[in-house]
Amino acid sequence: MKEGQYNIELSEEAENDFENSYQYYFSDSPKVANAFFQSVNTSLATIRSTPFSFPVVHKGLRKYTIKKFPFIIYYQVSNNSIKVLAIFHTSRDPRIWKKRVKE
Repeated sequence: MKEGQYNIELSEEAENDFENSYQYYFSDSPKVANAFFQSVNTSLATIRSTPFSFPVVHKGLRKYTIKKFPFIIYYQVSNNSIKVLAIFHTSRDPRIWKKRVKE
């Protein structure tokens, strides 16, 4: 497939992950929160353009490590769709995001 043919959808849990992390950074520094926001957007654009470039880590789930922040984006690719299941801080228990993966 050509680049850019994928739609990205964030699960409700991934949206919550992002929102909670953004709010955490914002309470400390709006400037850092903005940098986090930009890093996540850049990461999602990279995933969208080359979704199969990143490793499979669990039951078809792929991961992308965000630059400059200790977060990983976990996602699945199906047809022309990318489903983001987690935007996850690396210090959190991985069993949390693993529960989000459909069998």
